[in-house]
Amino acid sequence: MEANKTFTQMVDFQQVMFDNTFNLMKTFQSQGEAWMNLSMDQTPWLPEDGKKMCSYWNETCQKGMSNYKDLMDTSFTKAREMFETPASETSAKTAKK
Repeated sequence: MEANKTFTQMVDFQQVMFDNTFNLMKTFQSQGEAWMNLSMDQTPWLPEDGKKMCSYWNETCQKGMSNYKDLMDTSFTKAREMFETPASETSAKTAKK
């Protein structure tokens, strides 16, 4: 019982660490995107197709990051569920004591 609580706390800690790291990466991504957009706006010789490609690349990166975040959130939830003791099992153990 205590082991399950400890593992659940470990999963919670790992999720907090992941969320903090992910938010930092997201901040760097948005700063890079802002810098790239500013650079492209100030570069008149860059072809329009090149600008479109860079915008598409940014959108793809954002979508990939969003999908990765969703996947990790689902994985943390499943890991947490593995260590939870079902209510029926807990009440059965209490009744035996």
